[in-house]
Amino acid sequence: MKPIYMLDTNVISEFVKPNPNVSMMKNALEKKHLCAICATVWQESILGYERMPDGKRKEKIGNYLDKIRSTYEIIPYDSFASQICGEIRARCLQAGRTAPVEDSQIAATAIANNMILITHNTADYEALQENSMLKVEDWWG
Repeated sequence: MKPIYMLDTNVISEFVKPNPNVSMMKNALEKKHLCAICATVWQESILGYERMPDGKRKEKIGNYLDKIRSTYEIIPYDSFASQICGEIRARCLQAGRTAPVEDSQIAATAIANNMILITHNTADYEALQENSMLKVEDWWG
């Protein structure tokens, strides 16, 4: 079955927190087979990992990232998504709103693949939603 939910970086980060949000975890586990991440989320995750000091925590996160890579499809940021990204960012700028590059790429990948973006940082995507067909859900409840 084709994934319909695009998980934002804060979703996959929640899994390794000492006290993850129960509502988000329940949704993520129930809908696991319908979820994917995009290349930009993978990039942000690797960047965070690479910046960590060596030690047990970094080793744990490295093992977790291996599990993420094998559990979720990583959807590429392709030419269609990049076109959508450029169009949305231009619309945002014309409306006097800024849209960070990474968030714009994540949103554009979700739109290009007709997926719903799952994030707790809904405010980060407001300008993008206002200027596109981006669908966003917050599973934190």
